[in-house]
Amino acid sequence: MDINIIIMLGGLMLLHFLFALRAFKSKVDLSTNKKWLWCLLSLILGPMGYYGYHGFIPLDRILKD
Repeated sequence: MDINIIIMLGGLMLLHFLFALRAFKSKVDLSTNKKWLWCLLSLILGPMGYYGYHGFIPLDRILKD
């Protein structure tokens, strides 16, 4: 296998893991099941899953920093 492919796959896996971690550590007021679903979608789909599910969260549940 080419070393470039291995490096790109490793980077892609890291990106997906970081978005899942970001969803897990989020301060949004969600039930445990919904938060795990958000983490799972972020882990499988990466940024698309993270921001896709983030769009379905009502604005009043998102805490302001």
